[in-house]
Amino acid sequence: MKTRRELPRTPLALAVMNLLAEAPMHPYEMKSKMKERGHDQVIRLKGGSIYDTVERLEQGGFIEAQTTSREGRRPERTVYAITAAGREEIMAWLRELLAQPVNEYPQFGAALAFFAALDKDEVVRLLKVRIALLDGQAAGDEQQVKTFTDMGLPRLFLVEGEYAVAMKRAERDWIRQLIADIEGGRLWITKAQMEAVQEKFEKRTEGGERE
Repeated sequence: MKTRRELPRTPLALAVMNLLAEAPMHPYEMKSKMKERGHDQVIRLKGGSIYDTVERLEQGGFIEAQTTSREGRRPERTVYAITAAGREEIMAWLRELLAQPVNEYPQFGAALAFFAALDKDEVVRLLKVRIALLDGQAAGDEQQVKTFTDMGLPRLFLVEGEYAVAMKRAERDWIRQLIADIEGGRLWITKAQMEAVQEKFEKRTEGGERE
């Protein structure tokens, strides 16, 4: 008896299984639909990643091959369908994703934890560059949503694009306030102050350990 593996919990696996929950299709068709619907704004589509994901899902028993066909000299295309176990897993996972916030460990958050290692003026300059890039990305995402809307695609299939725009703008606005706090002297401290805080914290930690 085949042992079912753990569901690969990646955004791409989520997209593949939800598309197959709509109807059986081959990987190339899945990728095309993701681009048509703007899913590439929130899901990274690169190289053969979709084929790797399909293979892992099939090995886990979450999807299964139905038919294989060839048109002319083109490579064979295998049509996949979601299994009953796969449908059950994806619905449970989707409910969990919607209801339960998780820490996704963004790279920008990691950079913020250590940006005091840089000069204050350089930090401000870099953050202003980030704001400009976020503005450009948000404008591009918004235009893509508008294009799909004008084409008649229901808003139900575009909310992830709206979310991407909203998150970029929220980050931009937060960074603007951060810059204002740095330039207004409400955030940055000197190296001597940093060392004093570190020394004080270490003494408290050592005292707690002795207790």
